[in-house]
Amino acid sequence: IEFRINGEDPGRSFLPAPGRITEWVIPTGPGVRVDAGFRNGDTIGGNFDSLLAKLIVTGATREQAIERARRALAEFNVDGLATALTFHRAILEDPAFTEEFKVYTSYIENEFNNQIPAYQASAIPLQTHMAPEYLVTEVNGKRFEIVVHAPKPVVKRHRAKQSMAGGAGGAALVSPMQGTVVKIAVNEGDLVEVGDLVIVLEAMKMEQPLMAHKVGVISNLSAVIGATVSSGTALCDIIDA
Repeated sequence: IEFRINGEDPGRSFLPAPGRITEWVIPTGPGVRVDAGFRNGDTIGGNFDSLLAKLIVTGATREQAIERARRALAEFNVDGLATALTFHRAILEDPAFTEEFKVYTSYIENEFNNQIPAYQASAIPLQTHMAPEYLVTEVNGKRFEIVVHAPKPVVKRHRAKQSMAGGAGGAALVSPMQGTVVKIAVNEGDLVEVGDLVIVLEAMKMEQPLMAHKVGVISNLSAVIGATVSSGTALCDIIDA
């Protein structure tokens, strides 16, 4: 069984999720193989495919492979950006896949009950102390080694800023993800209906159309084709006509 570990957020309709890897722990054991090209500290940009790694699990039977996969996915930890790990774990608890095997090509879109919460970055501990220093000095021809001990560490917890849910808030149409503006389908002053295409973003080789969330007139259109925008950036307003 092969699992594609993509940089996408299953809790937000699999939106691309570029970011910096702050934790990277891969599983090992019988029948477990991981193919990856990243490590802790690497930055995953939005200009490339979202695939981070492949987890391949084998077993003498399908049941054994599933049990090994559950263990491997539980051991596989990535933080700093959203990944598909939570989705794979959920699938391995779905009887339609593990017992009845009633899945089909569009099963996820049509029947999968996605209760996966949106990704939130873990608290990052920041150390405020320095590590001990080891010094060598010479006094009156004699060599001495000196250890300078740091004060007791003080750990402060800083929670990473949570990205906005994206989409729309009031009059503003905001970006639900970090991406590049590749298309603007409206002009300042245009009248739009609910569901009309306004802007298209691209990240990790995937396009994300942004639709009008209300009837109104386009105002304060700040999006520029080719510009990179962060999650939560206001791209335009849709004001009452």
